[in-house]
Amino acid sequence: MIIAICLSLVSPQVHDTTALTLAAARDRALTANPTLRAGRAAARAAAAGPLEASGAFLPTLTADAQAMRSTDPVAVFGMKLRQSTFTAGDLGLDALNDPSPFTDYSARLGLELPLLNLAGWYGHAAAGRAAAAAAAGARRAAGATVLAVTRGYWDAGLARGRVVALDTALAAANAHAEQADDLHRQGLVSGLDARLARLRVARLEAQRVAAAAEADNALAALRALLALPDSAPLQLADSLTEAISDSVLPTTGGARGDLAAVEQGVHAADFGVRAAWAANLPSVAVFGNLAQHSHLGPLHSGSGDWTVGVGLVWRPFAGLSGLGAVRRARAERDAAEARREAATLQARLEVAQSERLHVAALRRMAVSQDAQREALAALDQAKLRYRTGAATISELLDVQAALTDSELDLLAARHDVLVAAAFLDFANGVFDQ
Repeated sequence: MIIAICLSLVSPQVHDTTALTLAAARDRALTANPTLRAGRAAARAAAAGPLEASGAFLPTLTADAQAMRSTDPVAVFGMKLRQSTFTAGDLGLDALNDPSPFTDYSARLGLELPLLNLAGWYGHAAAGRAAAAAAAGARRAAGATVLAVTRGYWDAGLARGRVVALDTALAAANAHAEQADDLHRQGLVSGLDARLARLRVARLEAQRVAAAAEADNALAALRALLALPDSAPLQLADSLTEAISDSVLPTTGGARGDLAAVEQGVHAADFGVRAAWAANLPSVAVFGNLAQHSHLGPLHSGSGDWTVGVGLVWRPFAGLSGLGAVRRARAERDAAEARREAATLQARLEVAQSERLHVAALRRMAVSQDAQREALAALDQAKLRYRTGAATISELLDVQAALTDSELDLLAARHDVLVAAAFLDFANGVFDQ
């Protein structure tokens, strides 16, 4: 027996006032599913890549402070010059060769601004494309989560429907057994009829035990997708019968995140090739420094100096590493383009397969509905024939079993229609968000 639960989408806490709809299950999974949260966190990490690469065109500001005491002749000579405390007496040979210990407190502020850094510029662009690819991949992961929750929801609904159908069949079989007992007491049938009916009851009870276990497992799987404890009571508010009307509507268009991800991956790989080439070219930057030196302490006044300049860095030959980097980048671009082609072909195949499965599921449901109607009519006839003595209990039980099978088939057909519709939406990127 499934117990009602109220599931709050704002808080992961569970309350027991309302049941869980499919829409509520999807919303909760989008915020609570741990696998999806991990994927989104990875996408946020990738989004920091362009910020990390922004040093290619934005200024870099550095600040440092230090205290130093030394008897090194060169160090003492330099510290005195920086502090503007150098005197004529410091030019003596003894003072130069064997200076007394001297202390310097210094603070420095530096600024560097790149003027030309092609490798860094292309690297920043590649990081931006990689971040976009990760974000698109996270959207696809969200779509996959919605699909998994949808399928899990209807799997649980089908499993519960089977239990209900078997309960109905059990009640009917028990009624047949009681009717056979009454007819036997009247001398109209033998005791074999009741025994055959009770054998049918035993078989249905065994089937129900298995079906109940499957229903519990289906609910447990759904709880796991929703990050709910296994002990949380759960009732499905949407039924297979009521939801079936939505599945025949045309699928609206969407944008598949996996295709967007591989497309961005190709762009990132292309920028990677350019960055590898640009790494062999010179870079130019302007720089400036402000410094303060004092003999008494870091907060005391002293002497200051400044420096400005322009620098060029070029490594025209670094072994064969530059050539290797270009070849590696080109191979990675070729792999990215191949992945894009494979993903595009796979997406087309998935859409076509999902459309065929959806159409087939709708046809199967129509056939199952007709079969159930026929089984209901046949059962009415079999009941009448048995009451009038025109048929045996075996015929009645067989027709009752056929009705149960037709009801189970119809439940499975409705489930398949809803799941096929979800797969079609997923194939078209409708769930990606």
